[in-house]
Amino acid sequence: PGYMLAHYMSEQTKNTGVDFKVAVDITSVDLAKKEIVIDELETIKVKKIIIATGTTPNTMNAPGEKEYKGKGISYCATCDAKYFVDKEVTVIGGGNSAVEEALFISKFASKITMIHQFDALTANKTAIEQLQANPKIKVKYEHEPRKFEKRGDKMITIIEDLKTKTQTELEADGVFVFVGFKANLSVLGNTLPELDNWGYIQTDEDRKTSVADVYAIGDIVSKKYRQITTAISDGTVAAMTISKELN
Repeated sequence: PGYMLAHYMSEQTKNTGVDFKVAVDITSVDLAKKEIVIDELETIKVKKIIIATGTTPNTMNAPGEKEYKGKGISYCATCDAKYFVDKEVTVIGGGNSAVEEALFISKFASKITMIHQFDALTANKTAIEQLQANPKIKVKYEHEPRKFEKRGDKMITIIEDLKTKTQTELEADGVFVFVGFKANLSVLGNTLPELDNWGYIQTDEDRKTSVADVYAIGDIVSKKYRQITTAISDGTVAAMTISKELN
């Protein structure tokens, strides 16, 4: 499992002498001065900083979404799809993540209804073809969710037809939301490096940012593909570059 892999990697890292500070709050970060304040008490001064804060799934801020998060609404197919064996599921979204996750969920669920605001899916061609060939998955185009409710064990998604403005109810055993991700930048305060148009950190091939001696790796980086393997690659490149510069 992924959490065990993370555990083994952290233990291996500790054996090299790396100091882990866990269960702490980052009070402030000054990238220019290379200073990080934790728990409003301790100031850490360093020569180099690597930003690896990742991303967070976007929410729709629809009524009921926050209330039923983790209680019928999920943002992680690999985490929760297994709970919907032979059940009906609603998937919100129509991009790569939504299509790919819907295909994964179809291994468990008996029926999937996708809700997409546009008149065509925006995922890659191969993923779309696989979805269209899957008899378990149907798509409602040009619809958006307006509200989430729970009645007994069922999740009710109230959806609006963007053409007619009429609203209907869609009943399912669970709802998965895949409407993109946002970069986790709030911890950096106002000392942000240069970002792209989507709010991800721009770097060079060595993962250096626009701020001297500050690097960024993983999903926070402006790039085409965001996978575990690409994140590991980023970390390797940044670590080797820093090691060379410090030595």
